[in-house]
Parts: sequence; structure tokens; C-alpha cells
Amino acid sequence: MFPLAHNYMTERILAAAPGPFAVEFSAADKRLMLVGSILPDFVAGMGLNRDFWHGCGADFYHFAVRQIPEAAPLALGVWLHGIDGCGFDTYADEVWQGKMGWCFLKCLPYIPDAVLACNLPRPYALWKSHNLVEMAAELEVAAARPRLGPDLMAAIHDETVMQTIITAFTAFDTSDDVKAANIRRVLQTMDERFSILNVSPEDSACKYLRQLERRHQITGGSPAALAALLEQIRSDLHDEYWRWFDEVEALLVAEYRHRF
Repeated sequence: MFPLAHNYMTERILAAAPGPFAVEFSAADKRLMLVGSILPDFVAGMGLNRDFWHGCGADFYHFAVRQIPEAAPLALGVWLHGIDGCGFDTYADEVWQGKMGWCFLKCLPYIPDAVLACNLPRPYALWKSHNLVEMAAELEVAAARPRLGPDLMAAIHDETVMQTIITAFTAFDTSDDVKAANIRRVLQTMDERFSILNVSPEDSACKYLRQLERRHQITGGSPAALAALLEQIRSDLHDEYWRWFDEVEALLVAEYRHRF
């Protein structure tokens, strides 16, 4: 999923009653957790291994508890993101009801329109079409929780949060050269690449097409066609998004209650 949906699910799990965790989180802890919950999708731009950070949540959390306790909420956010059965992307990207991830399942009817709107080469069709289901979810979540974007941007500009990330990443991921400047740059320019503060179909479409060109040299997409497709997906899946969020929350809360 995209950043705001990850923040939304993290907030839901924190607010679950009775909650799955044995501790009360402060406002500072919650900022760390919100940033942690989006970090695995941004580590590649920092020069780190995306797959490693999507699967290391439990190890990172237990390391933080032992070695850097102030970073434990950050690490818990990373765990809530991932693909090991305790994270949102387990169900969004990996497996849903014994099949491929939910966002992949839901994108299948939209692949022909996605290919046309984004001018996608065939090898990219499924992967990038599932991103459109994720982006349409961002539109839905941002409309329901308009403070999520400002809260996230405030958190990533919080110097205590930034220093905690730098310290924890440097201590934990010894396989890569973790550069503080890369962490700061990638996070604090997030709104240049994702719709965080100005969440709209048009803004999302323009930024996504720029990312396709920058990362994959894919050009020729239509911002207007992509914006219209995002609106269609959002409208078509409106009720399904919220039912699925409920189901995923229940699964994650149950898993964390078992572990904590």
C-alpha cells in the first residue's frame, strides 16, 4: 500500500479496543510508529535493500527493544508494514484468501485501461496496475482522514524522529552503508513523489507518471486518463476498501495479541 493507507492501518491498530500491545504509546512514540510504517517502501531510495526491510520487522523490533529502546516504536511501525504475517503488505501484496495479494486481485479488471493510461510495456502491466488500486485507496483514506498527510509530514520533519531513524538503521543494517543524508533527503522530499498534502486524482496521476519515467524510463502516459481511471477505481471499490480494511485490522490485531 501507499503511505497514507499504511498510516491509517497503523492508527487503527493502535486504537483497537482492547489493544494488542501491553504498553501505552506517547505522542512521540506514535510519530515514530507512523514514520516506521512507511519506511520499507522508501529504503531503496536510501540505498538499502527493499526486500530485506519488508521482511525484517520482527528482527528489527526485537533488536530495538534490546539495544535501542527509544527506537522500539519506530521498529514496530516497520513490522506493521511488512510481509511476514504481521504487516499490512502481507495481505495487500502477498496473499489474500489463498490467492495473490488483495491489490493484485482487484487490479485485474483495470489492466487494459492502466496499460493505455500509463503506456505500460507488457512486463509492467500487473505490477503497475496494482499500484493504481493502492493510489485509489489513498484518495479514499485521505478524504476520510484529512489530517493523515499533514501529521506524516510533521513527523518526518521532527528532528528527534529523524535522529532515531538514523541511529537505529545504522546499528541494525550493517550489510549496507547507511548514509544519514540519504535518509533525510528521501523522507523529507516525499511529497514531491507521492500525494501526501494535496491528495487528488490529478496530483497522484502526475506524480506517478513522473516516477514511471524516472525509475523505468516509461513515457507517453496521459495524466488526464490516469486521473480518470483512479477516480473510477475509487468509485468501483469504495465499499470493498472499507470492508477489507476491517478484515485486515482484525487479522493484524489478532496476530499481535498472540505475540504480545
